[in-house]
This record gives sequence, C-alpha cells and structure tokens, in this order.
Amino acid sequence: MGKLLTQEQVDQFYDQGFMYPFDGISKERCADLVKACERFEEEHNLSAAFFKLKGHCVFPEAWDLIADSHILDYAEDLIGPNIMAFGSRFWIKPHADGTFVSWHQDSAYFGCLPHDMITFWLALTPANKHTGVLRVMPESHRDGLDHYETGEDEPGVAEGEKKNMLGRGQTIPDMDEDKSVHMELEVGQFSMHHGRMAHASGPNNSDSPRYGFSFFLIPPHVESTLDRRPARLLRGVDEYNHWDEDLPPTPQNVKDQIAGAHASNAQYTDPKFKLAS
Repeated sequence: MGKLLTQEQVDQFYDQGFMYPFDGISKERCADLVKACERFEEEHNLSAAFFKLKGHCVFPEAWDLIADSHILDYAEDLIGPNIMAFGSRFWIKPHADGTFVSWHQDSAYFGCLPHDMITFWLALTPANKHTGVLRVMPESHRDGLDHYETGEDEPGVAEGEKKNMLGRGQTIPDMDEDKSVHMELEVGQFSMHHGRMAHASGPNNSDSPRYGFSFFLIPPHVESTLDRRPARLLRGVDEYNHWDEDLPPTPQNVKDQIAGAHASNAQYTDPKFKLAS
C-alpha cells in the first residue's frame, strides 16, 4: 500500500501510462500562480510560457509548488522515496489564438535515461475540451515512437504556421484520435502521465486564457544524455550525483535565472542536440 495510491492504481498507471484527476492545490493558490505569471510579463515583457524546462527556477511560486508534500506523496508511490525535479513549464493559451500542442513524447526530447520520468500537469484554470485540454494515447508509453519536426516554435518566432507550442514542432504522425483520452481537470486538479506517453492538446476556444503548469519528476538514478545539467532534489537522498543543483529564484538573481532558463531552452529546441526516444 502506498501513501496515497493503491497497488491497483500503480499497476494501472504503468499499464495505461496515465491517471487523472487528483486534487492538488486550492483555487486560491492557482489564482496566485496566474497572477504571478501576469506580473512577470508586465515587469519583464516576457511570457511565463517562454521557459520550456525551468519555469520553477524563475518563479518562486512555482519553486514552492513542485515541493508540495501532498503532490510528492503521489510521486513517491510511483517512483520511490527519492525524487528530483528535472524541469517545469507554464502552458498558457490565449483566447482563440489557435496555439496547440502536436502529438509527441517528452522522452524523445528531454535527454533523460532510463525513461522513469513522471509528468504532473496541474490546471490553474479550467482544463476541458473547450479550453484545449491535454489528451493522451493509452499504452503509447511502451515504445519510442518516430517523430518528424516541423520547425515551428512559439508563435511569432519560427517560419510557418507559428502556432505549435513545442520547441521544434515535433510531431508523431497518424495518431488515431478516436482512441485518445481527454484528461479534463477542474481548477487545482492534476493529472499524471509517463514520460514516454504520447500526448497533445488543441487550441483554447474559450473566452479566457487557459493556464496550466507541468513539472517533470525523476528518481536520482536517471541520467542526462546531454551535458551535465542541473536538477533539484525534492525528497529523499541522491546517491548517484548525476545532476548539478538548480538554484532557487530570488529577487536578486532573477536576471541570471532568466538567462539560465533561456540556455536550458536551447537544449530542448535546437536541432543540433540529438535526443533519443
């Protein structure tokens, strides 16, 4: 018996590759995170969604969130008592601007082996079919799937349609949408999916921006397939020393943290970094 999950639930997760919904944080805390994103954009003329891997290293509110003991209890039931945060990202879809996320596996682009990563996706505003909810392909985590790259990036940056929110516009072709599962969440709820889970999301067709926050947790035995990179130990001990240490965001180091997060983006977006699925 785990702390929060039954053995049946754990078995289901590793069989299907995902689980939802679970109650995470209060609606008030979600609203505070949205306000933090809005303040940041006003102060720095930069969207919180810009940071593809290290959002928690820029936002104190996100730094605290990924260490939430209630959420970590779920993670412990899936990956054990020693837990590190590899990365995190705010997902912000403005009203009716057409931005979407194509079908992909994070494992093909994050540069981590073995594939023991769990992604937590937290709804800061309602996440449903109308707002562009995360959808997954059951059992797709069992194999590495072939991707092609469209070369798109954040809207307004790359050539082409400029609506794909992924760093390289990476896409798995010919997915059977009829088999996909829309993981609808209320504010403050979260879903969990395996690092190899194929997932995607459509545009936000509601009258308000849609905010989500995802963070990627690993046990310390997972290694970086790129250069040595930073992560953060959240619970337990690290007996492997595969990772350097992420620094917490403070008012004094915010510019340096932004620069560091920008550099981390490059390892995800630049095609010269060949990553394995």
